[in-house]
Amino acid sequence: ESLLYASGAISEPGSVEKGTTRTDTMFLERQRGITIQAAVTSFQWRRCKVNIVDTPGRMDFLAEVYRSLAVLDGAILVISAKDGVQAQTRILFHALRKMNIPTVIFINKIDQAGVDLQSVVQSVRDKLSADIIIKQTVSLSPEIVLEENTDIEAWDAVIENNDELLEKYIAGEPISWEKLAREEQQRVQDASLFPVYHGSAKNGLGIQPLMDAVTGLFQPIGEQGGAALCGSVFKVEYTNCGQRRVYLRLYSGTLRLRDTVALAGREKLKITEMRIPSKGEIVRTDTAYQGEIVILPSDSVRLNDVLGDQTRLPRKRWREDPLPMLRTTIAPKTAAQRERLLDALTQLADTDPLLRCEVDSITHEIILSFLGRVQLEVVSALLS
Repeated sequence: ESLLYASGAISEPGSVEKGTTRTDTMFLERQRGITIQAAVTSFQWRRCKVNIVDTPGRMDFLAEVYRSLAVLDGAILVISAKDGVQAQTRILFHALRKMNIPTVIFINKIDQAGVDLQSVVQSVRDKLSADIIIKQTVSLSPEIVLEENTDIEAWDAVIENNDELLEKYIAGEPISWEKLAREEQQRVQDASLFPVYHGSAKNGLGIQPLMDAVTGLFQPIGEQGGAALCGSVFKVEYTNCGQRRVYLRLYSGTLRLRDTVALAGREKLKITEMRIPSKGEIVRTDTAYQGEIVILPSDSVRLNDVLGDQTRLPRKRWREDPLPMLRTTIAPKTAAQRERLLDALTQLADTDPLLRCEVDSITHEIILSFLGRVQLEVVSALLS
C-alpha cells in the first residue's frame, strides 16, 4: 500500500486493520488481516513500471510463495523490527538463494516501541547472510530519522570481494561512489549481496529509498528485444462469478488479443481476453509486452504451464514444495450436498497444490490433505 501511495498510483493507502488493501481482495483476507493468496498490482516509478507480486507470509501458504518465486526479477524480504528473523524468513531466504533471485531486505515497523535494530541486523547476519550492506543510518530518538549511510566501512561486503577496490581500500586511496555502486548492483544481480533498508510501511517511512532500490538494482530476466513468445503460469484463481483465471509472467515476446499460442506439449490456446496490473488497478488490454504479468480466462491452462517456446524459460520453477502433512475427513451435512462439496474441494485444490482431495475407495469418505491449521481454517471458512 505504501509503495502504491508513494508512487502516486493510489490517492489513499489502504489499511490491513480496516480491510481496505488493494492486494488482499478475498473477504477472508480482509477479515483476518492476512495474505492467503498471491496477488498482483503495479506502480510507476522513475519511468519504470514495477509489477508487485504480494505473497503470504505464513508457513501454511508457502507453496503459494514458491510458485511465485520463478517469475520474479527480484524480491523484497520484509522482516519485522519487533519480531526479527522468523523460521519462515529463513525458509524463504533459502529458497531465494537457491534460485539466485536478487533480494533486498526491508526491516519494517521500526517505529514500534522497544525495537532493537542492532539485534535485528545481527540476527540477519547470523541467520541469513553476512553479505549485507546497511544502506541507511537510523536514529530512533527523539524522532525517527533515516539518512543515507555514507560510511565507507558499511561497504565492506562490497569491497572485500573486488580485488581492485580492496587494493585501493588497503592503500588508503579514494574509491569513487560510482565504482562502489556498479559493484553493488552486480553483486545484487548475482544474488551474492543483500542491501538492507529500514522503515515503517504503515507510516510511509523509508519507502522512497526502497522504490529507488527496486528500480535501480533489479533487472528484468528473460531475453530482450524481439525474441519469441515465452511465459509461464504461476497462479490460478476463481472469480466470485465462477470464472477461472490464470496468471502468466511474460518473459519474452508480445502477446496480443486474438493470438493463438502454443501450450508446451499440449493444445494451442486462443487469447480472447487479457488483463494486466496498471497503477494499482487490474485493467483490460489488447497487447501485453515482455515483463508483464498477464491475466487470462481459461478452463484448461494449469499451474506451471508454459505458453510459447519452453526453451526460452530463463529460470526453472522451485520444485521442492512442502508435502501436505495433515489429513482430515470432510463430510457434507446432507447426502445431496456431496457432489457440490467435491466440486468445491476440487476447485480449491486447483488453486493450491498443497490441498489434496481424495475419496477413500473402501469407506467412501472424503479425505483432505493439508499443510497447517490456518490453511484448514481457511478451507472451512471458504466452504461455509
